[in-house]
Amino acid sequence: MADISIAGERLGMHAPRRGRALDVLMEAFAAENERRVLWLPALFGSGIALYFALTVEPPVWPGAAVALAGCLAAAALRRRRFWRSALLCLSLVPAGFVLIAATARERAAPMLERRLGPVALTGRIIDIDAMERGWRIVMAPDAIAGLDPAQQPRRLRIHIGAGSDLLSPGDRTSLKTMLYPVPGQTLPGGHDLQRELYFAQIGGVGYSYGGARRLDGDDVTAGGWRQWLLRLRTDVTRRITAVLPGSTGGVASALIAGKRGAIDPGVTDAFRNSGLSHLLAIAGLHLGLVGAFVFFAVRSGLALIPYVALRYSIKKIAAGATLIVLFCYLMLSGAAIPTERAFVMNGIVFAAILIDRLRISMRICAVAAAVVLLLQPESLIGVSFQMSFGAVVALIAAYETWGARLARLLHRGSAVRKVVGYCLGVVVTTVIVTLGTEPFSIYHFHKIVLYSPLANVVAVPISAMWTLPCGVIACLLMPFGLERLALVPMGWGIDATIWVAERVSALPGNVWATPRLPIWGLVVVAVGGLWLCLWQGKWRRWGWAGIALGMATLFVTRPPDIVIADFGRFLAARNADGNYYALGDNGERIVKSLFAEETGSALLPWPETGSTADRLACVAGGCTYAARGKTVMIAFDERGLPASCDAVDAIVSQTPAGFACRQQVPVVDRIDNWRRGAVALWLGPGGVTVSGANDSRGARPWVPHPLSAKEKASAAQ
Repeated sequence: MADISIAGERLGMHAPRRGRALDVLMEAFAAENERRVLWLPALFGSGIALYFALTVEPPVWPGAAVALAGCLAAAALRRRRFWRSALLCLSLVPAGFVLIAATARERAAPMLERRLGPVALTGRIIDIDAMERGWRIVMAPDAIAGLDPAQQPRRLRIHIGAGSDLLSPGDRTSLKTMLYPVPGQTLPGGHDLQRELYFAQIGGVGYSYGGARRLDGDDVTAGGWRQWLLRLRTDVTRRITAVLPGSTGGVASALIAGKRGAIDPGVTDAFRNSGLSHLLAIAGLHLGLVGAFVFFAVRSGLALIPYVALRYSIKKIAAGATLIVLFCYLMLSGAAIPTERAFVMNGIVFAAILIDRLRISMRICAVAAAVVLLLQPESLIGVSFQMSFGAVVALIAAYETWGARLARLLHRGSAVRKVVGYCLGVVVTTVIVTLGTEPFSIYHFHKIVLYSPLANVVAVPISAMWTLPCGVIACLLMPFGLERLALVPMGWGIDATIWVAERVSALPGNVWATPRLPIWGLVVVAVGGLWLCLWQGKWRRWGWAGIALGMATLFVTRPPDIVIADFGRFLAARNADGNYYALGDNGERIVKSLFAEETGSALLPWPETGSTADRLACVAGGCTYAARGKTVMIAFDERGLPASCDAVDAIVSQTPAGFACRQQVPVVDRIDNWRRGAVALWLGPGGVTVSGANDSRGARPWVPHPLSAKEKASAAQ
């Protein structure tokens, strides 16, 4: 603190002529001596975010050079602690940039650029997940007929039918399949599945014709311990679903093995629309409850053995056993982002018991964030990382500030008052978590759930006191083949939770659709939230201004009026009530599903030829769309293209539209869609605004930029 004051004096910050504002700023910064370290993961993460904000793939060396220069400058100023610390902290920004850039190069793998199939495939299964119908496998394919070796995807994700052989990770399989490129954004600025699967090294998706067959004669142990672990997770999932069929078994598999594919989509929506999705993601609640159950069970058991209890620290033995169990749970569950975060935080707590230094603080969360970003830097832009850490940071900050007062208010008095206090505590916790995660939920899911406190008051105690303890016992009994004894009672708790989720999600007025939150608005909210939660002085209140400013950006966005995607095969037009008419055959059902999730729209069937609907009038070959004083011609083929370019304000065509009207009005056809990705149009008094998904994504390795035959020939020369 003294060094900071000296530095401020040398800068003249305490001189009256330099302004009182800088004095106040330096004093506030100096007073946060113990909290400044909490910003280190945020600085590291900002370097990762900078990488994803670019529209060109950057080289690694500039970031490495800046980081090295910062470290050398810090070494040269080692006697000036303030400047040395500042330079080292700022060096974390390029360090994060270098790590994610190197990770992107390490994960690089070809991605399909066109449909293939039906094609016969053989390959080794990497992972398998039960679905409502059949299974979804990730496989490493052998050479694919008709595909250049340089374009061979490293991994494929394929949905296989229920008539398939019993398959496990490590098995070799053969199947006949239809392969597709990874679906791109269905809206500019929407969810980027191509980027997500790029970092998973998955270069194509598809579905099988008929069942997949297991090929004998291969060594299924060749994959080492990772493959053994994947096979174990698959076996555990099958044993669970054999006892608990349907969504009940799917939820049990999600809680124990981290596999939720068997859950009915309607049940998944009920959990999401009731604010109970966190019960399906193995995170702090699950590991905390499992850790507490194991810790107290081991400690209580050892306390019954006088020889051990009198000679050894049974508290430390229980903590060590709990760490082992939590690590096994982490591995069995698939080590998802929330699970990694929860394991680090819970692990630090139980490790602190071993060394007699227990203190739960924001520093534990900072350590967990740093560990996750170092292991998986790409997770920063994912919903799991954002919502998991958003919830935990908000909770810790709130209980650091009001925890003692809440404890006195809610957990003292008679037994009845304590029960009421527990329920109110769940409500308070749910409200805090909701406030901490709502901006990220709005950005990713575009809706607000109002009655989540009600659902959590009922469902969280069921999970805490019944479902999860039964799950732990089931895992302990599974090696002996007795898991049914615990899985059946576990299913009762799960059924009760599903009932709560379905009833709360169906309450009128529960789900409110929201406008899209732009990415820069989310960034402002995140910075404001960190400022509010990480500092402790009065200046932390400035964070509310950032949160308010970021959320205000909701009111400067408007959904597009027309969208064309999937190489022109998918069309959507918005009606007056905010829903979309959608045009696309069964081959575009994945795109339809993604678009519905992005917009929150109930997709309506496209009007038939000769009919008129809200804003749409359809004739042979196309439809006319009219809104906000503008008219757009939507053409299905050449018959729908206008004879006069002056009669419309824009043209959207599923067939090549040529160059005749491009000088007069905006024209978007399937070739533009092929080059620019999904294209959206906004109609307004000032004209028609056109934006393509690939325009903002730029030339990144996960963004397809198809070349024409002439361009390919030129590149080959």
